[in-house]
Amino acid sequence: MTLPAPRRILVMDDDVGQARLAQRTLVRDGYIVELAPDGEAGLTQHAAAPYDVLLIDHHMPGMGGLQVLETLGTWDPVPPTIMVTGHGDEAVAVEAMKHGASDYIVKDVEGRYLTLLPTVVARALQQHRLAEQKRQAEAALQETLATLEERVRVRTADLQRVNAQLRAEILERRRAEEALARLSRQHQLILEAAGEGIYGVDRQGKVTFVNPAAAQMLGWEVDALIGQVMHNLSHHRRVDGTPLPWEACPLHTAFQTGEIYAVREDVFWRQDGTSFLVEYTATPIREHGEVIGAVVLFRDITARTRAEQEMQRADRLALVGQLTSGLAHEIGTPLNIIGGNAEFLGMQLRDQGVATAELEAIIEQTERITRLIERLLTFARAKDEPMRPVALHDPLMHALRLVETRFQREAITVTVDVSPELPLVWGSADQLAQVFLNVLVNAWHAMPGGGTVTIVAQHTVTQQIRIAFRDSGVGMDSATLARVFEPFYTTKGDRGTGLGLAICKQIVDRHGGAIRLESTPGGGTTITIDLLRADAQG
Repeated sequence: MTLPAPRRILVMDDDVGQARLAQRTLVRDGYIVELAPDGEAGLTQHAAAPYDVLLIDHHMPGMGGLQVLETLGTWDPVPPTIMVTGHGDEAVAVEAMKHGASDYIVKDVEGRYLTLLPTVVARALQQHRLAEQKRQAEAALQETLATLEERVRVRTADLQRVNAQLRAEILERRRAEEALARLSRQHQLILEAAGEGIYGVDRQGKVTFVNPAAAQMLGWEVDALIGQVMHNLSHHRRVDGTPLPWEACPLHTAFQTGEIYAVREDVFWRQDGTSFLVEYTATPIREHGEVIGAVVLFRDITARTRAEQEMQRADRLALVGQLTSGLAHEIGTPLNIIGGNAEFLGMQLRDQGVATAELEAIIEQTERITRLIERLLTFARAKDEPMRPVALHDPLMHALRLVETRFQREAITVTVDVSPELPLVWGSADQLAQVFLNVLVNAWHAMPGGGTVTIVAQHTVTQQIRIAFRDSGVGMDSATLARVFEPFYTTKGDRGTGLGLAICKQIVDRHGGAIRLESTPGGGTTITIDLLRADAQG
């Protein structure tokens, strides 16, 4: 059996007699002890062959003990250091500890300190060893935490790769019980902190674990779900309420095929019998090549789906209105010509005594089509909704809720400085919400890589309320700015209809307000809207 090498100690002391006494004392305890007459010589010796412990006298010619400690503070690594001071130098000892000394010992003239010296050295070595072990343990813990957090961020496309990594790590954890305990604890913390629903089932579909987010969304307590067949609780019916057999469940398919199964839209059922829209991924768990269970990750997409549908509906209605107006114009012009010419021809024929029944039928039908066009135009024009006092904060918050999920996904942050105490404006809350929603959607499209939207509202000197939306997007050039309010003009390609800002202007104009844009390429865009105050209406 190989014995560990003796610890090497360097004594820095210009008092040769005291230094040799310390040397003999420590040698008797099994240490290898070398001497240095001053600080400079000691640092040189340590740099050439590092020692395990440095014993530094406070009073030395040239570089004193505190200076040696300051110099050592710039080195890496630094061994345990013990400051040797004289009686009455306790303040120096405290200063030495601040400079990184591991311990200190007071040198008395009777030499009693030599009895304590081996104990102080052993204690310094032990403290150094414990500190190093703590550092290594903390580094290992941080590394494990970083690994776990990275795995949680892996998306559906990476789940199969993550499973392979997890299987390899499970084998590794079995070789180290202590590492297994740390990883298990970190895994539990992550599950508890995750905002998405996560649960695991065995081959029979019984819940083996579930995180608090999943239990809360399903309306159950965590403990009540363990051991239950999840399909019977949350996925036993389709969207229309008809039964969904286990054999038709995507999770059952994942068990049969052994492949990851992703569902973009489905419905889960709560304990109280209500349902909510979800997207989820079922990932089989294998052990020795055999599927033994699965992990399901799901999120509630009800709000996101509702917001997307409402935005699509707003775009569709706006598009129908604009198309109807254009179509009515294109039909109405030639129709007026036909009707006018028919009336003129009818008058000439009647003067000649010729029957005009056919022309009268033409005129009657053109008038009928004209009335139909007028009805279409009434639909195309925005409704004249009744105006009333409105708190600007309310339609703004409604619009922000509609884009909240999308903004979070696209890394867009919103800063709102709109006081609920602002004077009321005169208008329609629904139409103002539509204006704000269109502006926010434009800001989203202008920031494909994420960014910021700042919303500020304030009084104006003209007794109006001004609200400004400023984004950090790509901006626009002057040519684009000149056409932004034209219907069907868009810079978004297939993503845009060219109606959003045109509708905004139409609504704001109807409210007796004003809307304007300021923008520079690469410098973002500011949309400012002025609205009439309700108390200014006579």
